[in-house]
Amino acid sequence: MLSDIQLREVFHFCFLHRLLQISDINLYVLKGGVNLRFFFGSPRYSEDMDLDVVAGSVVTLKKNGYKILEDSAFQRSLRVFDIAAIEVNDPAKAKHTETTQRFGCSLIRGSGVRLPTKVEFSRRADDPGDTAASELVDAAVALPYRKLAFRCRHYTGSAAVVQKIHALAGRAVTQARDVFDLGILIRGGYFDMAVRKGALKRAPVQQAIACLMELRWKHYDGQVAEYLDDDSRQEYGSRKSWVALQNLVFESLQDHA
Repeated sequence: MLSDIQLREVFHFCFLHRLLQISDINLYVLKGGVNLRFFFGSPRYSEDMDLDVVAGSVVTLKKNGYKILEDSAFQRSLRVFDIAAIEVNDPAKAKHTETTQRFGCSLIRGSGVRLPTKVEFSRRADDPGDTAASELVDAAVALPYRKLAFRCRHYTGSAAVVQKIHALAGRAVTQARDVFDLGILIRGGYFDMAVRKGALKRAPVQQAIACLMELRWKHYDGQVAEYLDDDSRQEYGSRKSWVALQNLVFESLQDHA
């Protein structure tokens, strides 16, 4: 039986696949934690999925999003994973503007446990160009769900580094998950790649460092450790691993402040 964090992921996987089947793959760019899971080997699962919209109308995306969520065949395909039903949040109360569109729902397990999640779209003013790539989702993500990988447009590793620096520096409440994600990207060589491309020149590195230093183990334990599977929790879920990760990110940022 899949864990709660895996259930959200298989929902994100299936929703994204269906969306790209009924619309142009180039209209959307996957970002955030799901991007890191699907393309960069991150062990951290995400509660929600975030994408940028490059083109297309608010009305069309709204229609397609609810068409997927309310489709009986889509819902039946998820029952094999113990998602007995999808309870869609009231569309009349959902945010659907020219800048943000949000599809919220709860996944109902066979036991009755409710798992809230959402898929959020942010509208860009331009195409991301070479900061995005069209690639197959990592087969290691698809395999446990007995699914085939599909092609999806997503932000590259160096672009994700810059996005995560902005996120760490700019959130109203600083999130330890941004530090974790930066650590994964640093270890994968993408931070150095971003440096070579000059991508950090306009990034708020000093502010990110200040926010990093505000975080403590309790933040990491609540925001990251519970979103790791058992094997990854042994490697990344301790206070010692948090200190090592915080130091790694601090030293990398400090070198380019």
